[in-house]
Amino acid sequence: MRALPVTTLACLVVTTACGGGGDGQSPARGSQLTYYETYDPRSLDPALSTDVPTGEMVTLAYDGLTQFDPDGGLLPALADRWTVARGGLRYVFHLRAGVRFHDGTRLTPEAVRQSFLRVLTPGTRGGRAWPLYPIAGAAAYASGRSSEVTGIGLLGDSAVALDLAEPLAIFPKFLAMPVAAVVPAPPPADLGQHPVGSGPWRFVAWQHDDYLRFARNQDYWAGAPAADTLTVRIIPEPLTRAAEFEAGRLSVMEVPFGETARWRREHPELLLEKPALRVVYVALNNRRGPLRNVRVRQAINYAVNVRRARHSRPGSDPARPSRQRHRAHWLPLRARRSEAPAPGGRLRQRNRAAAVAQYEQCGAGAGGAGGPGAARAGGHPRGARGAGRLEPARGRPQG
Repeated sequence: MRALPVTTLACLVVTTACGGGGDGQSPARGSQLTYYETYDPRSLDPALSTDVPTGEMVTLAYDGLTQFDPDGGLLPALADRWTVARGGLRYVFHLRAGVRFHDGTRLTPEAVRQSFLRVLTPGTRGGRAWPLYPIAGAAAYASGRSSEVTGIGLLGDSAVALDLAEPLAIFPKFLAMPVAAVVPAPPPADLGQHPVGSGPWRFVAWQHDDYLRFARNQDYWAGAPAADTLTVRIIPEPLTRAAEFEAGRLSVMEVPFGETARWRREHPELLLEKPALRVVYVALNNRRGPLRNVRVRQAINYAVNVRRARHSRPGSDPARPSRQRHRAHWLPLRARRSEAPAPGGRLRQRNRAAAVAQYEQCGAGAGGAGGPGAARAGGHPRGARGAGRLEPARGRPQG
């Protein structure tokens, strides 16, 4: 398994993320965006966010204390600032004033505390609570060995203090994970099917295995999304997605394997490369067939050119046969085409109107898993301040 320093996004830049953007354009009333998932989300409850579709849908309807920007950097979210004290053992997060959940409930420190406790409670089955384990007493509470989380403290009506078991410089990044999203206090009874968050999109409907529908949060603290509605369709087959995109019925798509050359030839204006993080792996089933033999597995290990793979760059072929995985998005940013990486991995960029394609170099049979906040390396539909979550929210309006 290894992390790739660069992947490539495919997006078309045509409008601003939110009303009043840099080019002065705004979508017509009644505009809509259409995104997709390859399978139905497990739930819409942040506490049960374990798979990619659930994580992406959570980031539409909810916010955390922090958030990622498109390049993986950390930004304030429900906490507009934070301080570190006691040698890195105490983080104080100051809540953004005036934020309300979709049901009108006000954001409070108690809402943050209850949100974290419901993720950690032993009765919450199937969630991944590890981003909160650095908090003092959190792991013991989650395992049922303690009746309280000693590291969560409320400071008046505007701040939360989180004491850690030991210093961890990247802890604020953990709080940008979907599982750490904040819900109202007390939480509604059926968040898994009817989410109530503070995010840029309000939940409207969920037709299982068909679509989810959201409406923009006009009162979103970072500015309302440009489009009026966002529909997320469930489309498992890549060729079907490609046909729907080319017919104008999807605002974003991932170009199927083997189609890269045709898209470069027929739609060069849609291709733009962008830095991103990706973990790529080859899964080996050692419970059956030849791979049950440890000597066969050792032979495969010896055959891998580790040095070449470690130092490969996008566009190279560390393992053959290779596949390129591309994604096409309608984005609302000023278009930029990233050129080949300069020494040190930094990208030279030049402004130009274009849309982008995102790929990853994978060996045959390889799979990928995005890093925190990058459910599919690249963009996510959010408002202007919500960069790094699903870019389609800021994409080309339809209708």
